[in-house]
Amino acid sequence: MAKRRYETVSGCSGEAAFIIAIVIAALEFIADEPRISLTIICAIAISGLILSGISQYLKYLANNKEDYKQQLDREFQIAIRKKEDELNREKKEVEMQIKDMELKEQTVRALLINSQPFKKSATMTADLSSQIFEKEHDRLLYKSHPALKAANAVSELKHLYKSVLQENKEKQYKWEYLISVFPELQKYIDDDAALLSLSNYNSVKEFEEDYDHSHDYLSEEEWRKLSIDERNQLALDRYKQNPNKSAWVVGVEYELFVSYYLQQRGYHTIEHGAVKGIGDLGRDIIAMKTMPDGSTETYIIQCKRWSTKNDKMIHENVVCQTFGTAVEYEFQHKGLFTKVIPVIYTTGEFSDMAKKFADRLGVRLIKLPMGNYPCIKCNINNGTKIYHLPFDQQYYRTIISQPGEFYANTVIEATSKGFRRAFKHTIN
Repeated sequence: MAKRRYETVSGCSGEAAFIIAIVIAALEFIADEPRISLTIICAIAISGLILSGISQYLKYLANNKEDYKQQLDREFQIAIRKKEDELNREKKEVEMQIKDMELKEQTVRALLINSQPFKKSATMTADLSSQIFEKEHDRLLYKSHPALKAANAVSELKHLYKSVLQENKEKQYKWEYLISVFPELQKYIDDDAALLSLSNYNSVKEFEEDYDHSHDYLSEEEWRKLSIDERNQLALDRYKQNPNKSAWVVGVEYELFVSYYLQQRGYHTIEHGAVKGIGDLGRDIIAMKTMPDGSTETYIIQCKRWSTKNDKMIHENVVCQTFGTAVEYEFQHKGLFTKVIPVIYTTGEFSDMAKKFADRLGVRLIKLPMGNYPCIKCNINNGTKIYHLPFDQQYYRTIISQPGEFYANTVIEATSKGFRRAFKHTIN
């Protein structure tokens, strides 16, 4: 019986085989002991099977937990390697960018300190452009059946191409730079006759004096079709509307406007700033007016307008400068005038401290918005009546002070009174 029992359970393993063996033994025991209830024995057997199932399930969970842990470890290692690869790629990219920036910086420094920057730039461009010949030369030389003659021919073409390209690029860079410095030359590019006319000039100064800046505000078609007076007027109108004037021009225009504003109110003015430029000592306008008692008041005026849009705040340093230059003027002309008054005109605002300084020093502060004024200077030079537009060479150095001289609003107003535009747009 025992032999038969073990043969029955030999195909099983673990707790299942053990439980089956117990059940078989119990059945045999019942056969010998009929007093033991079959129900109890079955309950014991079922309990044993349940315990066996729970044990197997716990083992299954333990095995799966280990597998899951190993899988997580593998995924973690893969993620780390992937991140390391990404960081290495990013590091290499950054290193390449840094090297590229360093190379560009070296190139710029080389151009800046080079005594022949145009030639240097042209050489670099030619070197870069001729690389295509090097690649073709190497291909012909190192292919399975080398073509030595063709490779040598390509090499010769490379040197010829590089030489010609370098020469032409250098000329191109110099020409572009020349145009940026003298934009008036632009009109000669497409006009062969105009280009040939440059041979009539002996110097750049002579060319500048002869150049009519009306060209800058008119198209070639307008220049050909309009009469002299019409194109001068159109150029003047466009000059007034130009929003890109320099800060110096914007400031001088305001000085001329303030001068005109005062003249309309009975003052005699000298446009000191427009004539003297940076050497005006802070005296943009010197205005004089005879008072009812016969005395003369002199006003040393500084004008402040920095742009056509927003002006800066006027601070106390400007007030002090205006006061100082007025005191110096009074010392230089002591006894000639009864009173010298410092004044500041501006399109902007005065700071609180500037107002306090002005009150203490006796400097008059006046805010006056920019307005229109006649800007054509009608000047009499050795009996010849000449008018100057704001973009003419001698405009700012021309002083309107003699009898018969005046400011005109339009070209027609100037020509109707016998004035013509200056030859070469300059005064001898």
